[in-house]
Amino acid sequence: MMKTRHSTAAALLAATLVAVAWMPRDAAAHFNDLPEIVRDELFYLTRVCTAVGGRPGDPMTAIERVDLDGDAIPDIILDAGRFTCAGVVPEAHCPEVGCSTSVFLSHRGSWRPAFDVVGSHCIDRTTTPATFVTIQRNFIADGSMTILNVRYRFSKGMAFQEGRGSC
Repeated sequence: MMKTRHSTAAALLAATLVAVAWMPRDAAAHFNDLPEIVRDELFYLTRVCTAVGGRPGDPMTAIERVDLDGDAIPDIILDAGRFTCAGVVPEAHCPEVGCSTSVFLSHRGSWRPAFDVVGSHCIDRTTTPATFVTIQRNFIADGSMTILNVRYRFSKGMAFQEGRGSC
């Protein structure tokens, strides 16, 4: 049993390293510039994609950088739904409830997770700083579904809801 776990872990690690090695040189440089906490999340997505039979693409497709808290340092948004996992159905690398979107804010030279939601996102760049808008599916008791877009602003490492919105 232990040998099987180690073999599986070794195979997943090898697949992750191959995926990163095959990234375009420019993408690899940007990947290496990401904070460790974000790289760890991308490694995880790569491992899950491989485990479900997919072929991980450029992990940077899941990353967006934009200043959300007005400190003039671009923050990092990781949208797992935008992660490329070829050869499987869309979002097969995500949990059954859906892919998540996470926001990591810069704070005094370090990075910290500030927000996580099941759903995607868009950015309203008409505001300063830019406004983060979630795109969430809400399921109703009758089985129907609606899309809910909620606007957020970030300050002092926290997310504040500002009501509904769109991009």
